[in-house]
Amino acid sequence: MAKELAEKGASEIVAYEGMEEFAAVGFSEVTTEDLAIPFFRILQNNSPQKNKRDGAYVDGAEEGMFYNTVLNKVYNGEEGIALIPCYYNRRFVEWIPDNGGYVGEHETTSTVVAQSFKKEGDNKDWLENGNYLENTANFFCLVLDAELGPQRVQLPMSSTQLKKARKWLTQAQSLTAKGANGTFVLPMMSQVYTAKSVTESNDYGQWFGWDINRQRGLDLSNAEDKELFDMALTFAKQVKAGEVQAKDDSAQASVEGDIIDQDDGVM
Repeated sequence: MAKELAEKGASEIVAYEGMEEFAAVGFSEVTTEDLAIPFFRILQNNSPQKNKRDGAYVDGAEEGMFYNTVLNKVYNGEEGIALIPCYYNRRFVEWIPDNGGYVGEHETTSTVVAQSFKKEGDNKDWLENGNYLENTANFFCLVLDAELGPQRVQLPMSSTQLKKARKWLTQAQSLTAKGANGTFVLPMMSQVYTAKSVTESNDYGQWFGWDINRQRGLDLSNAEDKELFDMALTFAKQVKAGEVQAKDDSAQASVEGDIIDQDDGVM
């Protein structure tokens, strides 16, 4: 059945009737190396997407909204959005100080991480080149965009949000079912969650953080749920194999990462 996916104007809807037989025509030579996985972040008070005089400005962007760095699209953080976590890893993200930009990611066992050091009165992990590392929990998810369909994203949590990552992981891994061989842990992508943004603060400032709660489990006897599960499983395998790369996030350094939290050190 054709799906209405995109708005052409304020009220006119484009229905892609008759295009199914031409599915994916034009993309035959596209590989995962040609694609950029978006970061999915919460906009903060000083995010450039809010500044009309900044080249990164997004019309209608407000603090507390979710932001897709490839689609350049924002979502209402108070209303929330449904998503399916597909794969998890933890990395140390290298940043240039003073919002100088994103450099790259290092595995937790990297010699770069081992050689980092603390400065007196500072909670960051610094490198000899003057950059710093941010301990970051990454959830690779399908965001269930009502207009565009499931969107693959990388959802990073760092600093004050590491506790949220631990809670989400613990909740997800606690979900089990009975099988032919006994009890087993359900795959990460078996569940749909609702993500919202909430105001948080400590002695160092105020920011918007994640609020993620389980919505429901996927039913593989349902055709739509089965399609979502298969898509999520494929995405997880691609991430594990190193076949996907997130888009350079140089325009959006982690704002909440600059807020010191005494319990943000270890996952």
